[in-house]
Parts: sequence; structure tokens; C-alpha cells
Amino acid sequence: MSDHARLSPSNKRWPHCPGSVREEAAYPDIAGDAAIDGTGSHILLELCLNNNVEAIHYDQLIIGSNHEDRPNGWLVNAERCKRVQICLDYVERRVNELKRQFPGCQVNINSESRSDPGKAYGRDDWWGTCDITITAVDPEIGIVFLEVVDYKDGRGYVSEKFNTQLISYLYGKLQTWLVKDGLKGIRMTIVQPKTNMPIRYQCSTNPDHGISMSVLKQEADKLAVAATKTDDPDARLVPGPWCQWCKHNPKRGGTCTAQTDKSMEVISNMTTDIAVQGNDGLLEFINRAVSDVRTMTPEQLAKVADAEDGFKAAFDKVREEIQHRIESGDSVPGYAMIPGKASRVWAESEEVIVKKLKAKRLKKDQIFPAKLITPAAALKLSDLSDAQKKKIENDLISTVAGKMKLSKVSYDHQEPKDVDQMFMSAGESNEDTEQTETVSFF
Repeated sequence: MSDHARLSPSNKRWPHCPGSVREEAAYPDIAGDAAIDGTGSHILLELCLNNNVEAIHYDQLIIGSNHEDRPNGWLVNAERCKRVQICLDYVERRVNELKRQFPGCQVNINSESRSDPGKAYGRDDWWGTCDITITAVDPEIGIVFLEVVDYKDGRGYVSEKFNTQLISYLYGKLQTWLVKDGLKGIRMTIVQPKTNMPIRYQCSTNPDHGISMSVLKQEADKLAVAATKTDDPDARLVPGPWCQWCKHNPKRGGTCTAQTDKSMEVISNMTTDIAVQGNDGLLEFINRAVSDVRTMTPEQLAKVADAEDGFKAAFDKVREEIQHRIESGDSVPGYAMIPGKASRVWAESEEVIVKKLKAKRLKKDQIFPAKLITPAAALKLSDLSDAQKKKIENDLISTVAGKMKLSKVSYDHQEPKDVDQMFMSAGESNEDTEQTETVSFF
């Protein structure tokens, strides 16, 4: 069996776009820089859990030597330690919570362990490795509480709500351990230190979270149906937000036309939704929509806006091809490669320029104008202790909301965060007031 599952739980595309599995198989499996850096944090997390030490124990040490993605390993720094320690602290807190909630039970932690959701559906290509699994085990009836935790080292917000990766991990664990009637609770948790509210979860002990054993089974069944669709040699390509990191995406060098095709379909269908007299073509319709945009309904506006990415991708590919042909010696009517806006640079090295400017009696502060350090740069200074950085952050730094801008919001089960959540500090949560059986962390 391969080291990588065909339907990996961490691949968020195949549950939505069955054809992506077929298309991505044609591209080389090369990890990006961000993914490779994240692997370093996962290795550090595993080492800390297995050896029962804090992350700072590995500060300035090299870990993961001879790894296929980075043979020389990762040099651990203080920032990585801080991120991983957030996850370690959460795990420790959960162990204590579960011991209080289920007296007499043994609480176990498993790191980097296999989860096989496909087993329940007769598939050997749907499995993955779960970062952390926490179980409360009663000596007489077995597992009474099961939690899966996925650590994310990036900045892109990942929702915990009906997260397909977590659903696969949790359901797979239930199959592996044949958990039966004694189970009293399940939880799916995301730990993402670089985001606001770095710890978020969906837990069956809170009715408002909408997750239960029966709901989990329904969601797993949906994924099983999606998995079956990928078996079709002619499986459809379905565009959406999940396309962002797809290897077949034109923005990443691929040749997918699904988004463009969908955009053309949306615009074409709208010609019947909006009252357009006569037998106008597509370009005439777009012209009418733009010139009379105030007559369009909110739904129609949204549909036209949704079509933008597809058209832009098509035009981007056309411009790339034009540039390629011109650079290859061909001519394209009306287009040419011309220099961009000119910029001024010093004609000699910095050292020579400084000497010559001083010879012209320029003062040091004129040559090197002073600039106040940014808050972000100040908090990264190695000369400051953690306590000093904390005091600077509390006393000298304030957060100013960015300018409001139009953005595309949630899809699938994800929901946009409200304003209060977006401006909540990393240590706050709107779940602090929940009356549940468990004690919330963060």
C-alpha cells in the first residue's frame, strides 16, 4: 500500500470535486515551502508528546533530520516552540478535564496514529494519520469519550464545524477501536496558533454544536458517497473555494477549465433571469448588466460576481500564452513586451554611495533617515524577554480594525465569524459562558 492515501482526509477537494483526484494524479507530488515548514512543527509536536516534555526543550536544536521534505531537518526557534506549546497546553488541560469528568477512567494520548474511515465502506484508499487522539477509557466498558485534534501551523483560517478531515479521523478511530454503546461523548478540535481563537472545537456535550454519533454517521456516509464518485473515470470537475490549492488550478500552473465553464454557464443562464429583450448575445448581455446594474437583484449581483474568477482565470491563461509566444519570437497583433515603469537605483555599492554622499556634506540622518520600528518587528526582537514583550503588547500596542472591504464569505458548513469574534483576543472565547459538562479551554 502507498505511503499516501488516494483519498487523504487532509485533502479538502475530493469531497466536493470528484474529478480533482484523477487530474491531480498527473502532477508531481511536491510539497510547498509553507507545507514543509508546517511539517517541522508537527514533528516537534510529536516529539514533545512522545517524550512528555515542553516545546522549549528543543529550542535551537535540529529535529527531523533525513526527512524526505528537508533532509537537513528543522532548526527549532522560540516562535515555533510557542506555537506548539499552545497545543501541548490544550492537551494537558483536556487530560485533566476528562479525568474530572470521568472518575476512574484512564486518559490516553496517541500522536500521529492511523485512522481508517474507509474500512467501514470497504475502501482501502481512504485513510490518514491523525495528529492527536485523546481517549477516556473505563476499565469495564471501554472508551467513554473520544477526541481527535488536528494541529494547523498556517494562517489560513480552518473551521472546525463539520470539517471533513476531522469527520474522517473521528469516524475512522471509531471503526479502529470498535467503540460501542459505552461512548458518552465525541469532540473534533482544531488548534491553529496563528489565528484568533486558536483553539476551537465541535463537541457532542454541547447541543448547540450540532454534532452527535448519529450526525457523525450521516456526515461519514456523505463522504463515502463522495468517495464513490471519484471512482468514475469521467468524474466531474466541480469548481469552488476548495480549488485554491489544487494542482490542476490554472493559477498554479494547471489546465482546469471548470471555473471558466461554470462562469460562462452562470452568465448564460442569467440572460433568462433578467429581462433582456430581443436575441442578444453574451457580450451584449454583459454590457446591459453593467450599464443597468442598479436594476439587478442581490441574487443576480452575487451570481455575476461569482463568475469573475472563472473569466479572470481564462484571461490570465490567454495573457500567459501571448507572453510565451512573443518571448518565443512569434507576433501577436496589438501586443508586445515593453519595459515597465522605470525605477531609480544607486549606481554603485552602498558603501561607495555613503562615502560620496558624506563628501557632499550630507548628515547621517539624511543618508539614513530614522524610522520607528513596527509593533510586529518589536515583538520579534530577541533582545527582549517574553515578559517585556508581553508588557509592550499590553501597554504600547493597540489594534486598529482594517478598512472594510468586500469579500467572498463562507461555503459548505462553514460560517463567517461575527465582528465580536474577529476582534476577540487570543485568550477569549464566546464559549466561556456555555453550561456544559466539560470545562472549556480558551
